[in-house]
Amino acid sequence: MDANILVAGFLRSALTRELLLDERLILLTPEHGLTEAERVLLSSRLRRRLGGLSPDEIRSLFISLTSKIRVFPRSAYRPQLARAARLAPHAEDTPYLALALHFHLPIWSNDLALKEQRAVPIYTTQELLDLLA
Repeated sequence: MDANILVAGFLRSALTRELLLDERLILLTPEHGLTEAERVLLSSRLRRRLGGLSPDEIRSLFISLTSKIRVFPRSAYRPQLARAARLAPHAEDTPYLALALHFHLPIWSNDLALKEQRAVPIYTTQELLDLLA
C-alpha cells in the first residue's frame, strides 16, 4: 500500500481506516511509505485540518493506525528498484512497485497514474472493498 492510503485513513475515510485495521488483510509497505505519510501528516496545513493536534498526538495516532502493517527496508527489495523505476509514473512510486515486484503482490493505491503500468496490479480502495465483500 502507498502513503496516500495511510494519509486518507488518518484524515477522512472511515472505510480506509477500517481496512487498515482489518485482520483479514496482511499489509506491507516500504519504510518510505511510513516516512512519506508521517511527513505529510505533520505538515502545518494538515495539522490544521486535524484540529490543531500536536506532532506528538499525530505520531501516537499514526503508530496505532499502522501497528499491523509490515514495514520493509530498502535493502529488502533493492534487486527490483531498477525495474520499478522504469515502470513508475512518478519517482516516489518506485519503492512501492519494487516491494510489490519483490513479493509478487498487488498494491493498494488510489493513484490512477500508478494504475497505468501493467506489471503490478493496483487495487483502489473501492476495488479492495469489492474483493472482500
